[in-house]
Amino acid sequence: MINIDNSNKDKCCGCTACMNICPVNAIEMIPDEEGFLYPVVNKEKCINCDLCEKTCPIINKKKVEGKIEEAYALRAKDEKILKTSTSGGFFTPIANWILKNDGVVIGVGFGDEKRIEHVIITNENKKRLPELRGSKYVQSYLGDIYKQTKGLLETGKEVLFSGTPCQVQGLIKFLSKDYENLITVDLICHGVPSPKLWEKYVEYQEKKHNSKIIKVNFRNKTYGYHSGTMNLVFDNGKKYYGSARVDYMLKSFFTEISSRPCCYDCKFKDRKHISDFTIFDAWTVNRTTYNKVKDDDRGYTNIFVNSNKGKEILKKIKKDYTLYEIDIDKAIELDGIMVENSAIPNKNRKEYYKFFKENSIENTIKKFIPVTGKDMIIENIKNILYKMGLLNKIKKIKSKN
Repeated sequence: MINIDNSNKDKCCGCTACMNICPVNAIEMIPDEEGFLYPVVNKEKCINCDLCEKTCPIINKKKVEGKIEEAYALRAKDEKILKTSTSGGFFTPIANWILKNDGVVIGVGFGDEKRIEHVIITNENKKRLPELRGSKYVQSYLGDIYKQTKGLLETGKEVLFSGTPCQVQGLIKFLSKDYENLITVDLICHGVPSPKLWEKYVEYQEKKHNSKIIKVNFRNKTYGYHSGTMNLVFDNGKKYYGSARVDYMLKSFFTEISSRPCCYDCKFKDRKHISDFTIFDAWTVNRTTYNKVKDDDRGYTNIFVNSNKGKEILKKIKKDYTLYEIDIDKAIELDGIMVENSAIPNKNRKEYYKFFKENSIENTIKKFIPVTGKDMIIENIKNILYKMGLLNKIKKIKSKN
């Protein structure tokens, strides 16, 4: 049976495949002191079938052979989608295509109290589709989503599932057979911070602004694609913007101090993935595309097409995108270091979470990764230049030098 304790937490990605596969519901996902979910087996219920171990994507990682079928820097043609997406807006057009064919879209959205979780989108609730757009720097709650996905696939409907590489691998292992009507998209990630960290961050921001958060964008293009900011909208009309220089959630994520233990030795760092599509930021599109596309700071997405199914789907929806072929090696070297490499943990990670357990997020940040006076000055100057309409002009001058 699955047995995770303090000595081997780096061997569990929290994908829930073991819980979903258990025929007697003997496994429950329980949060540890850091707020990450781990499987706990009820030994009185367990029948020792070993399905949990056989389904675990880390124990039974599937190596994908062959080459990447196609690779592009891509941008959605719909300006609204592009503006509200983290990078080039790959996900929404393919999701819209699935829904037009009466299919189902499963991706990361927001639940009650702004919990980050996988949600199911159909034509009945397609108004929620924009929730799935954009990055969420938190480990999403999956619950029994694998079981629900299998049930939907068995009806014959096309199902689009998106998530981190470990979540997609977990789904594939749980299903245990190929479904022609399943389309998967995974994204290259640095790691996933704790849901408890996000919970405390929301609590802090709502207390500070004296209102409930009604909208979240982890990487709003306030100052352009290359300077993404956390954007929160509150029920009382207030708005908050903060870059990784000053925002507590983003600062925790980008300093590599808050990710799940397994993320620092990720087992899914391969060039080719089991998914149909792999996506990641295209920071240097002017250097990775063969025809040297101009970077206008509005965002592009690097996309690896990993399967023949992916190639056929992209043909059907390519009218919704602007596509440029990229040099795969350069894209990985310049934009996708995390394709083949895990993040290096901050030296204070353990102490950070130990302190965080008993303290507020504000005090935790002050102690381990403080926002300096210099940080605040730069943030305020950038905001002033933006409001004066000078920020983009300065960026253009710098890009020419």
